[in-house]
Amino acid sequence: MATSSPLDASTYLNSLSQRVETAFQDSRSILGFKEWFSAMLEHPARNLRSAPQYVKDCFDHYGVEKRDLPQGQVDRFKIFDAPWASGQGKVSGQETVQHRIYRLISNFVRDGKVSRLILLHGPNGSAKSTLVHCIQAGMEHYSRVAEGALYSYAWIFPSEKIAKGRLGFGEDGRKRPGVDESYAHLASEQIDALLPCELNDHPIFFVPREERIKLIDSLRAAGKISEDFVVSRYILDGDLSPRDRAIYDALLAAHDGKHEEVLRHVRVQRFYISGKYGRAVGTVEPGTAFDAHAEQITADRSVANLPRTIQNVSLYRLWGPLVTANRGVLEYADILNRSEALQYLLTTSEEATASLPQFKIHLDELLIASTNDIYLEKFKAHPDWNSFKSRFELVPVPYLRRMSDEIEIYGTQVTKTTIAKPLAPHVTEVAALWAVLSRLTKPDKNRYPSTVKHLVDRLTPLDKLRLYDTGEVPSWVTAQEAKELKRTIPLLLEESPSASEYEGQVGPSAREIRTVILNAAHSPKYRTLTPLPVFDELRELIRDASVYRWLNVKGQAGFHEYDDFIRAAREWWLGQLDDEVRTSMGLVEEAKYEELFARYVQHVSHYLKKEKLHDRITGKLANADEEMMGEVESSILAEGEKRDDFRRSVVGQIGAWGLDNPGKQPDYRKLFPSYIEKLEADFYADRRKSIAKNLVSVLKLLNDGSGELAEEDREIAKRTVNTLRDRFHYPEPCTAESVAYLLRERYAGEMK
Repeated sequence: MATSSPLDASTYLNSLSQRVETAFQDSRSILGFKEWFSAMLEHPARNLRSAPQYVKDCFDHYGVEKRDLPQGQVDRFKIFDAPWASGQGKVSGQETVQHRIYRLISNFVRDGKVSRLILLHGPNGSAKSTLVHCIQAGMEHYSRVAEGALYSYAWIFPSEKIAKGRLGFGEDGRKRPGVDESYAHLASEQIDALLPCELNDHPIFFVPREERIKLIDSLRAAGKISEDFVVSRYILDGDLSPRDRAIYDALLAAHDGKHEEVLRHVRVQRFYISGKYGRAVGTVEPGTAFDAHAEQITADRSVANLPRTIQNVSLYRLWGPLVTANRGVLEYADILNRSEALQYLLTTSEEATASLPQFKIHLDELLIASTNDIYLEKFKAHPDWNSFKSRFELVPVPYLRRMSDEIEIYGTQVTKTTIAKPLAPHVTEVAALWAVLSRLTKPDKNRYPSTVKHLVDRLTPLDKLRLYDTGEVPSWVTAQEAKELKRTIPLLLEESPSASEYEGQVGPSAREIRTVILNAAHSPKYRTLTPLPVFDELRELIRDASVYRWLNVKGQAGFHEYDDFIRAAREWWLGQLDDEVRTSMGLVEEAKYEELFARYVQHVSHYLKKEKLHDRITGKLANADEEMMGEVESSILAEGEKRDDFRRSVVGQIGAWGLDNPGKQPDYRKLFPSYIEKLEADFYADRRKSIAKNLVSVLKLLNDGSGELAEEDREIAKRTVNTLRDRFHYPEPCTAESVAYLLRERYAGEMK
């Protein structure tokens, strides 16, 4: 006997049908011209937007996120976080590029027209196309919310039963019962022909230009449009496409100049931006033959149902990316790969028109292109470069220079589900560290103030990476120098010898590094994926300078020394691993060093103010403990740094932090990470033998040798393995390989 389904098909499909119908009606997808015009009068600024205004509003719709970066607080546009796709396809970092794009779009809005092509240039794999695709996908999602509604139109011609006697169908010319002033809402069986506008043009074009200007003036006078809203040239001067102008003129003549009769044939319909279906966004790939094309369709059977008055008009069908992307954004991928076909862009990018053999079409779209720097430099030798240069807005898109941003790229691609082997922590971190180190350049000290010139000149690649990533200063600077160096970070980030030379222009791409990680996952030498096989793959990567141009960049003062960077990444990983293992052993409470530093700050503060403080043991007032202060400073002071200068600087930094964070307790590990690390290092330096002994116990436990361990050693080993697993996410096979390497590299001498 068959069992009944918990979900009845008929009930579900009926309910689904009702929901779809309700959503369709709520979205106001089909309107008569008068209905649309009434809606436009209610929200004119929303309904009279040009493409750049729409894109700018799309940016603003998603808003910005404040990021506290070493160079200061930076606004990040959330559209590049791809919130509609839970972050899939997001752009990591690149806030400077985001702001340049937004600024250019805002300039087009203020000018009332798009007069330039935005050209994103940079090395291969620097996220140029990803930036554009994020904008296009954001527009696609925005077009589905109420404030992002877009409308175009279609010509609608009713059947003989509905319009008998009109336009050659019949003779009486009377309205039929049940037919209102518009044909827009006729059922499909009542329609003989429907011709959508191929350019997705604006319905306002059915208001003649002279009347349009008066209408906008009256809307502004009535306060419906604010003074700062710029009505674009597209809205003010735009006109129907050649085909639609021909239909309009024929209908107007057939109706003896009665404009309202022509409007009966106009169905205003909401359209949704779609990359999949090429609607208001698109991409022109290298080698595409035509960006816009027209062909005559008068004799085509598809127009057989048109009224005879229209059938006598020469009509053309428009197609191509420039046509389908109208009212939106068109991307030219690797545009300079097709430089021989770019001549038409001189006009299109400046005048927003496309000249076809039969006629000229007017466009309203944002043109964004991409190219790599090699092609751009070659193109500068083109005879027409100066003409193109005045019509391009160049936006450099370098590789990422913040390790945290680079790690983000690999976070969704290197996971337990995508890697067949047990996955250890820090795999993506070491790869990102090496990649960013390889992209950094030696700063030119002569570009900086004399107060920091010597500091800038002394920066190593690792010093520079840490400054960019967290604002951490090198251990060799004094407290006062640290403040000066931090203020220099924005200058370091902006340093560029010329417009065609900039940091992040050369080096490995994220694509190449992702390949390195995936190849490492297949290494037969290791049972797990730890950073160890990644280092092996990086050594293979840098062997052949004929494959990667960046390997031919001459090293300078430690920069572009790719083999050295592998060693630096290895040492960084060993430091992280060492710290996690020691913490897991529980040799000392983690908060001990923050507490010690907090007590140091308290005593320093009273010392500088020449005030007494309560002694925690006696409860009496006492002087600041100079012996304790001296012990702490012996671990953390830079060579040659004066104690009083250091103390004043520390207290000043905490005071400045307090002004920005009123009522909050300072997190000393975040504020002074290098000082806390130095205190920890001094503590563990005296306990190296016990650490080495515990590492051996861990390896015995993981290799079925726990029976050889004393009870206390076994408990420490279990605690270490469990904490590494639960807190630091080390699978046990990864713990075994990692701990064995740590013991061999850092504690082998303690086993003698």
